Amino acid sequence: MLLSVLASVGTFANIDFSDYDEDVAALLREYQVQSDKQGSYNPSVLMFNESFDQNTLVDFENGLIVVTAESEKMLQQSIMDVLLTQIDPTVIDAKTAQDFGLVNQRTNRPFFWGQVLDHHQKPIGDEKAAIAFAKFLLRRKTSKLGRYTISIDMVATHKDIAGGKYVQYVKSAGQQYNIPISLVMAIMETESSFNPFARSQSNALGLMQIKADTAGRDYFEIIKGYQHTPSSAFLYNPKNNIEVAAGYLSILQNRYLKGITDPKKLEYAVISSYNGGAGNLWRSLNKSGNKKQAIRRINRMSQKEFYWFLTNRHIRQETQHYVKKVMGKKYKYSNL
Repeated sequence: MLLSVLASVGTFANIDFSDYDEDVAALLREYQVQSDKQGSYNPSVLMFNESFDQNTLVDFENGLIVVTAESEKMLQQSIMDVLLTQIDPTVIDAKTAQDFGLVNQRTNRPFFWGQVLDHHQKPIGDEKAAIAFAKFLLRRKTSKLGRYTISIDMVATHKDIAGGKYVQYVKSAGQQYNIPISLVMAIMETESSFNPFARSQSNALGLMQIKADTAGRDYFEIIKGYQHTPSSAFLYNPKNNIEVAAGYLSILQNRYLKGITDPKKLEYAVISSYNGGAGNLWRSLNKSGNKKQAIRRINRMSQKEFYWFLTNRHIRQETQHYVKKVMGKKYKYSNL
């Protein structure tokens, strides 16, 4: 991974990112402080194809791919790998380099099809096109401390393309658990920027950032009817992850937050509780965390008042911002 590679040429404190483009430098700086031996803590950032010789860092939020290698030949191969591979837990293990270049047999297209265009503004779907684009990119490589780096920008609509891969799962799970498709999609984008291997510092996993020992256990105990803690492999599978998330949203909606009478205020409460937990919602509204009193207070508020409260007075500032983000993204998925 990048952490070990950079450490091999000196400590992070000694790394000077001033020679890199601003967006690349920002990503590398972020990675250096938000990662451990398993990779990035930022759910929208993925390190894969990792080895001592070459590394690829993908920023799903900002649409940036950074490839690093210790020779031009390795750099070219790494570029080809990321252009042609599947970052899909149902197809490969992103923590190995053995399967890179594998094309999804269902679509016959690599993961970044359409999200990255070549120097002729065309999608890259075969080895010939990948080689040509890799050679073109090598002309603007940078070199520092014996390593070569290239950055690749995704198209402006990269999130729309990425999110489209999971709509079928969202529609199925949304229908099954009576959760709006637009809500699931907005939460997914907010949580992971459609990185199927997302992992947070609190070990929330996958597209919808499910914690195995909380939301995962609730899903199996309450919906499936038996006690079970899902594995990481299970939660990294997009279909499973989305189904568990939709199920958990229904648990919040129909069980933990039961008693909130207005559908829109209930939706606001579900969003805030998905991020900060129902307990923190009650404590935000009532110092002792009394659920009944908190619900009565919510029911007395108008929709506008409750939204303002959540985005300004919730006890977790992260949740205040989270509600704004999800609601801001929700409307663009309203036509699904």
